[in-house]
Amino acid sequence: MVEAPLLTSMTQPFLRTLAPLYSRQGIVNLTTSGFTVLPWSYDASVAPPSIQRVTNAADFSGAVAPGSLISILGANLSPVNQTSSTTPLPTALGESCLTVNGVPVPMIFASSQQINAQLPYQIDGNVTMILRTPGGISDNYNLTLLPAAPSIFRTGTAGPETGLPTLIRARNNELVTVSNPLRADDVVSIYLTGMGNTTPAVQAGFPAGAEPTPAPVIAPQVRLGGVQMGIEFAGLAPGQIGVYQINARVPHNAPTGFDIPLVVDQNGQSSEARVRVVQ
Repeated sequence: MVEAPLLTSMTQPFLRTLAPLYSRQGIVNLTTSGFTVLPWSYDASVAPPSIQRVTNAADFSGAVAPGSLISILGANLSPVNQTSSTTPLPTALGESCLTVNGVPVPMIFASSQQINAQLPYQIDGNVTMILRTPGGISDNYNLTLLPAAPSIFRTGTAGPETGLPTLIRARNNELVTVSNPLRADDVVSIYLTGMGNTTPAVQAGFPAGAEPTPAPVIAPQVRLGGVQMGIEFAGLAPGQIGVYQINARVPHNAPTGFDIPLVVDQNGQSSEARVRVVQ
């Protein structure tokens, strides 16, 4: 209300102060100095949020770890669509606020059916997620955070091909594809999320620094066709939020073919991409 409504009095006990329009396009409200036109649905109830599924944001699998970029899927998650354009990331976005074990969660994107966010680093194990919106508070959503849950991003785009594993061949700084295969002694940069806590520690929602680069507490291993790859770098990608990078070298005895598995393993959890390897 921009001003107080006109009220009844002893002399005018039956004063009519609200008048719905016949077209159902609005409601006229008499006020102390004139009138205000309200939307027909101004007092409509808003449904409470419902969290239906939580996945990592890289490949939409279920395993997540502290610091993971995640996607929350459900209904009525936010009354508006909004993307964060600032860093550090806000803990309230699109009139929605997300917490895990009471800890505010930095948010990247909010819409009615999906929220993208980064899990805090200081929580692990069995946790409870709650979402608050103008419509109310969601039911408790229980999930388990693993110490590490590496997941390679499937956001690569090469011409008409989309959803490619985000593997960059250092020799030409292009995505690894059938037409840009891996070769012996190539260095490939693997981009992923979910590698867990780092040393030095970082705060969720903040870009990673470059010196010193935060390295995962649990060291990863990378295999190509079952053959161990030499890791030259593993840590948070400088300037990125929740994105890890592994630089690994292709061994000379790696098998060749069109569908060779490249596997990142960490603490018994793994993520796999299929690549072409040539002589």
